[in-house]
Amino acid sequence: MKRFPAILTAAIISLFIMCGTGNAQNLLERWAIGVDAGANYWITDYNQYKVGFGGQVVARYEVARYFGLGLAAGYEQLKTNQSTPLEPGAYASYIKANAIPISAVAFIHFFPRKAINPYVSIGAGLLMYQRTGVGTAFPVDGSWNSSYMIPAAFGIESFIDNDISIDGSVGFTMIGNDVDARATSSFKGYASARIGVNFYLNEGSPRRQTPKPAPVRF
Repeated sequence: MKRFPAILTAAIISLFIMCGTGNAQNLLERWAIGVDAGANYWITDYNQYKVGFGGQVVARYEVARYFGLGLAAGYEQLKTNQSTPLEPGAYASYIKANAIPISAVAFIHFFPRKAINPYVSIGAGLLMYQRTGVGTAFPVDGSWNSSYMIPAAFGIESFIDNDISIDGSVGFTMIGNDVDARATSSFKGYASARIGVNFYLNEGSPRRQTPKPAPVRF
């Protein structure tokens, strides 16, 4: 828990150290492949939250000037602990979930023709997970299961080249009660802080402009 703010601060500082050298960019009809990694913080019905790590690959296409669609897949290592027994011998005191998130994501860019471009994203998808931990008490069974996921994030993309950008983001992903096998609260998920890089694969289309009316001649 103490390391999470430090990781977030480092990610933001790293982003802005590397930004500011690119020219204004056009994202319209461009394809991009992005890779990012960072820390997560699993919110569960256990009383101790722990920092885990994860990353993802995102394929994105800019459908319109401010709007893009993408597919994301990755790996998350989620951790939580219970310092006092929930039910002695019935529940594991420590859980580590090896998770594979797969989702469709929509992106809204605020300044798509600028070198520094903030954005928000939201998506929906499937979280496949395997619970491991200490001992064999429920719910540590080592089997693979699945749950829904709804990821949302705020980020800043900064071009350092015409075809390369640095990306830093913070977000939260809602997941189901079944992942930690407790139904005490209905709000479950994991917060994340990430930094990564995007590679643009084509030049895209120029900004569409409204044609000027022809001059009136008398």
